[in-house]
Amino acid sequence: MNKPVVIFFIVAFNLVPIFGVVFFNWQPFEAFWFFWVETLIIAFFNSIRIVFSQNQQQATLNTGSPHMYHISKAIKYLLIRIGIFLFYSIFIITFIGFVANNNTDKSTVLTTLFFQNRFFNLSLLISIFSQTYYLVFYFFRNGTFFTASPDRYAALFDSRQLVIHFAVVLGAFGSIYLEKNTSFGNYSSAFIISLLCVCKCAAELFNYKTAAIGN
Repeated sequence: MNKPVVIFFIVAFNLVPIFGVVFFNWQPFEAFWFFWVETLIIAFFNSIRIVFSQNQQQATLNTGSPHMYHISKAIKYLLIRIGIFLFYSIFIITFIGFVANNNTDKSTVLTTLFFQNRFFNLSLLISIFSQTYYLVFYFFRNGTFFTASPDRYAALFDSRQLVIHFAVVLGAFGSIYLEKNTSFGNYSSAFIISLLCVCKCAAELFNYKTAAIGN
């Protein structure tokens, strides 16, 4: 894919939570939950990549050798990622959704969890569509699956987990400082969400650059 186009989509897609804050009154929970559900979506598409990655050398691409399908490896990866997703979901829902939520109406958390938040749902659909597009055109159609190794997509812990930990800790301390020591306490939620978006965007740009160099 054209490098400027990839960078544009990475930056634009990471502006979604900020757009949600400005126009749809998103709280930190919506942003973190969107990020976390998106992680599960990516894990699902990575499991498909694991199944079909052939790990062939360039010299053997035209030999007509039978394809190998890493189904058990993909299932194991996906089940572990689902377990990680559910484990951290408890903390995100409990502490960010209910305990630290500045919005007195906690029903907005349930609205998002049960897919009643239309903009949140639309954002997830865009994520699914973009992952489908990448899978079809930049994994299968361009032949990447021939040379890709299944281990390339099978990491159980990646930069996304590090980002969400970093954003939670730094965002919590930063918002407390804003509320107690400045006159910008009303912007604490916007600060946390913006921090998450910046960290996530930086991590994805770094991952894209590393993958591009590796290719």
